[in-house]
Amino acid sequence: MDYCPGIRIARQPLWECLATFITSSLKQVAHIRAISLQIRKLYGACYQMNGKPFYAYPSPSVLAEVGEEQLRACALGYRAKSLDLAAKALASGEIDLEAVEHELCESEAQKELIRLHGVGEKVANCALLFGAGRWGAFPIDVWIERILREHYRKRLKGRQLQAWASNYFGRNAGYAQQYLFHFARKTL
Repeated sequence: MDYCPGIRIARQPLWECLATFITSSLKQVAHIRAISLQIRKLYGACYQMNGKPFYAYPSPSVLAEVGEEQLRACALGYRAKSLDLAAKALASGEIDLEAVEHELCESEAQKELIRLHGVGEKVANCALLFGAGRWGAFPIDVWIERILREHYRKRLKGRQLQAWASNYFGRNAGYAQQYLFHFARKTL
């Protein structure tokens, strides 16, 4: 904790966070930002602040109407299908983000998000942590897996590693994940 005092967990609206992580697979941060901006400029509402335009992320119902082919034109590639199907599932009420964010326990919320095409454990946990404020969510990517192996001697994989981390770090596992991620990116 001394390594990076004052670390905070960013908070985005759940839908925007989920959509961004759906589109992030195998992409670098700069490209993810460019895709998000393109989607917002083309389909989101525009607001002016001090003479500058700002674009909101479009709702699931707006993106459900856009369709896969138009999303593909935003440099999404194969991710366009996942974003399109997720938007349609949310717009139709098949998945209720309000329930995910406020009503379901963390494990049930994760299961509900994983029902969406293109959403696995990592994306679900990222959405829960950064979009729903579920501090017990512990997203595991290659950086986190590496640091758990090197510093905690954990050779577990997948769900076993996820279960170990959630149990070990407890109800604030998301904060632990952020410290570990920052430490790994700066030192490994």
